[in-house]
Amino acid sequence: MMDQGEHKQARLRRLRVSVQIVCLGLFVYLALAARFKWKAPLPYDLFLRFDPVVWLIVSAATREAALYGSFALALVVATALFGRMFCGWVCPLGTAIDAAHFVQDRRPSGSLVERLSSIRFWILIVLIGAALVGVNLVGWLDPLVMSSRALHLGYGARLHWAATAVVWTAVAVVIGLVFFAPRFWCRALCPLGAALSLVACLAPCRRRVGESCTNCGACSDACPMGQSSIKNSPAECIGCRRCEAACPEQAIAFTLDISSIRGIHHSEGEQPINPWRRRFVLGLGSLAVGGVARFIVRAKPSRTLLRPPGTPSEQRFLARCVGCGTCLATCPTGGLLPLISAHRLDAAFTPVFVPRVGPCLPDCTACGEACPTGAISRVPANRKKTIQIGLAVIDRARCIPWAGGERCVICLDACPAEYDAIELRQVETGEFRPYVKERLCTGCGICEYKCPVEGKSAVQVVASKEMTAAK
Repeated sequence: MMDQGEHKQARLRRLRVSVQIVCLGLFVYLALAARFKWKAPLPYDLFLRFDPVVWLIVSAATREAALYGSFALALVVATALFGRMFCGWVCPLGTAIDAAHFVQDRRPSGSLVERLSSIRFWILIVLIGAALVGVNLVGWLDPLVMSSRALHLGYGARLHWAATAVVWTAVAVVIGLVFFAPRFWCRALCPLGAALSLVACLAPCRRRVGESCTNCGACSDACPMGQSSIKNSPAECIGCRRCEAACPEQAIAFTLDISSIRGIHHSEGEQPINPWRRRFVLGLGSLAVGGVARFIVRAKPSRTLLRPPGTPSEQRFLARCVGCGTCLATCPTGGLLPLISAHRLDAAFTPVFVPRVGPCLPDCTACGEACPTGAISRVPANRKKTIQIGLAVIDRARCIPWAGGERCVICLDACPAEYDAIELRQVETGEFRPYVKERLCTGCGICEYKCPVEGKSAVQVVASKEMTAAK
């Protein structure tokens, strides 16, 4: 029969695993709901709303407060009270890493990750430095953005296999790092984990080691973050409570107050977060590296890209967009694809409108409603017809009436009545040819999508002169 300690260990393990499964299931369900238009009682981007790193970077890059600051603040406050519980109980990528570690069925050495544990702070500082000069790179390394993008691109961007392959490879590498050390990503590279570590130092609810500790090492063997009775940092603890369950002497407890449990005290090995005095110079150097990112990642684009309706100028759009892929998944026609051949690193995985793949429906506002950062504004359907995405241009060398003299009015019939942007005009030969009314065309791309010409469409949506000048 199991003793009291074994019962406690089993109970804690079941509770934590159950919470992790529920959170991961909710995360996956919301991603699938966005793609397949299922009814969801919660926003598709619920998890991203709580990400304080995304909020901080987007706010710094745009010089204005990003959306859902109250959500991000809620996670910061919870971390300041209870430590990094989000990392240990909620984070979907953390759950996947724990599952990989369980399947691995062996415990690799953590000596490497201990030497690299400070890198995540330099990554966070580099991201902040880049944001201060208007470059948003948080989408490359934030765990919630990476997880969201992987799920959305796996379904929503089915035609863009290269982007999907890159995204899933990145996630696989992050999870695969567990073969070097448990929670390698969380301990050495995760910028969200770094930010929460800084706040977790304030948490009154933390692990305490009692006087009955015999330094048997059971807690160290159980801890995925490399903590022990000697090394006991509140910044590193993710609150999984494996150590508490594994301790044969029941010398470990998570308490709010040192006097709340008899015999529990601050361990002499309890360490604060990094000794900042020794790292101040390196921190300034990392900030400087982020500052020069503007000159490294921003090459002059060879063409102007079509963006979803409701986006600001290209520079401000990239400062807000993190490439999470939510808009790609919610687009009902599939006309939004991720940019993978980016001219700038901060533009990778951002949505590009490709009318030949799918048009922008006049009454659809799904992408703006799903965007978690405000990169795509929430435009009411009645105002959408006044927003110009681009301008339709007829290629007379490919157009059936212009090039072959045959009758074809598909683009005319396809153009929505509320736009009425294509008309037939009589030319010198007495025949009628299609023309685009530039002042009425919004670039919805329905004409390009419906064009019967094989391959490249005879009518294409391009960036208008006004939009090019604004960008």
